[in-house]
Amino acid sequence: MATGKSLLQSVQNGLSIIKLFTKDKPLWGITEISRELNVPKSSVSRLVADLTEEGYLEKSGKKYHLGLTLLYLAGVLTTHLEIHREAAAPLNSLVNRIGETAHISVLEGDRIIYLLKTECKHPVRLFSYIGKDNPAVCTSSGLVLLAHQPMEKTIEVIGKGLPQMGPNSFTNQEELLQEIQYIKEKGFAICIDVLHTDAVSIAAPVKDYTGKVIAAVSAAGPRQRISESKMMEIVLEITKTAETISKRLGYLESVFIDI
Repeated sequence: MATGKSLLQSVQNGLSIIKLFTKDKPLWGITEISRELNVPKSSVSRLVADLTEEGYLEKSGKKYHLGLTLLYLAGVLTTHLEIHREAAAPLNSLVNRIGETAHISVLEGDRIIYLLKTECKHPVRLFSYIGKDNPAVCTSSGLVLLAHQPMEKTIEVIGKGLPQMGPNSFTNQEELLQEIQYIKEKGFAICIDVLHTDAVSIAAPVKDYTGKVIAAVSAAGPRQRISESKMMEIVLEITKTAETISKRLGYLESVFIDI
């Protein structure tokens, strides 16, 4: 079994191999790689085999070129960069209108990750930061994103367990599935005391040019600041912002929300 040190060295060598491939030299052989990186051919052969199996490299005759896995990862990165570019201004405008902190989140496995954040001016606010992750089933963003996944994906995420974060965290998988279906029909999610005690979060889906839900826009704040009427105001502003960002990403169909 590889030790931590040897595993790290293998990862570093694997990344070094991938970085050899350029527009000017898109094909590399085992011997060339070994010579260029000063790594034994046996080690290079093993690493190249692993990279090929995972789709990072593809064999072409006696040499190798970059594989489709990297194209997929490039697409993920491009999407995230585009969301950053197109969502920043609408998110700032949203915070100015509602006075609460807002985020753009994406689903990664069974968790959501905050890609973008605009902080409100209140001295009392919920703790978060760009890059922070939370269980999808405990956040309004996560529930909105799960509502637009294939059912098997949603069931898989729920099947991993229901973390108990706040007093209203979900405890029953069937009830959670029903709530997710309701969220899909309504077009937004509201969570009260689910992730944190005395916290409210509201989210709506963001779509790309194909109509696929790729992110969620959300706002969150302490319960004492968000009355029921304020909550409905935020729902309208959140859904309006989600529609604006979706249009900036190329989505053209109008979105009508029934509340």
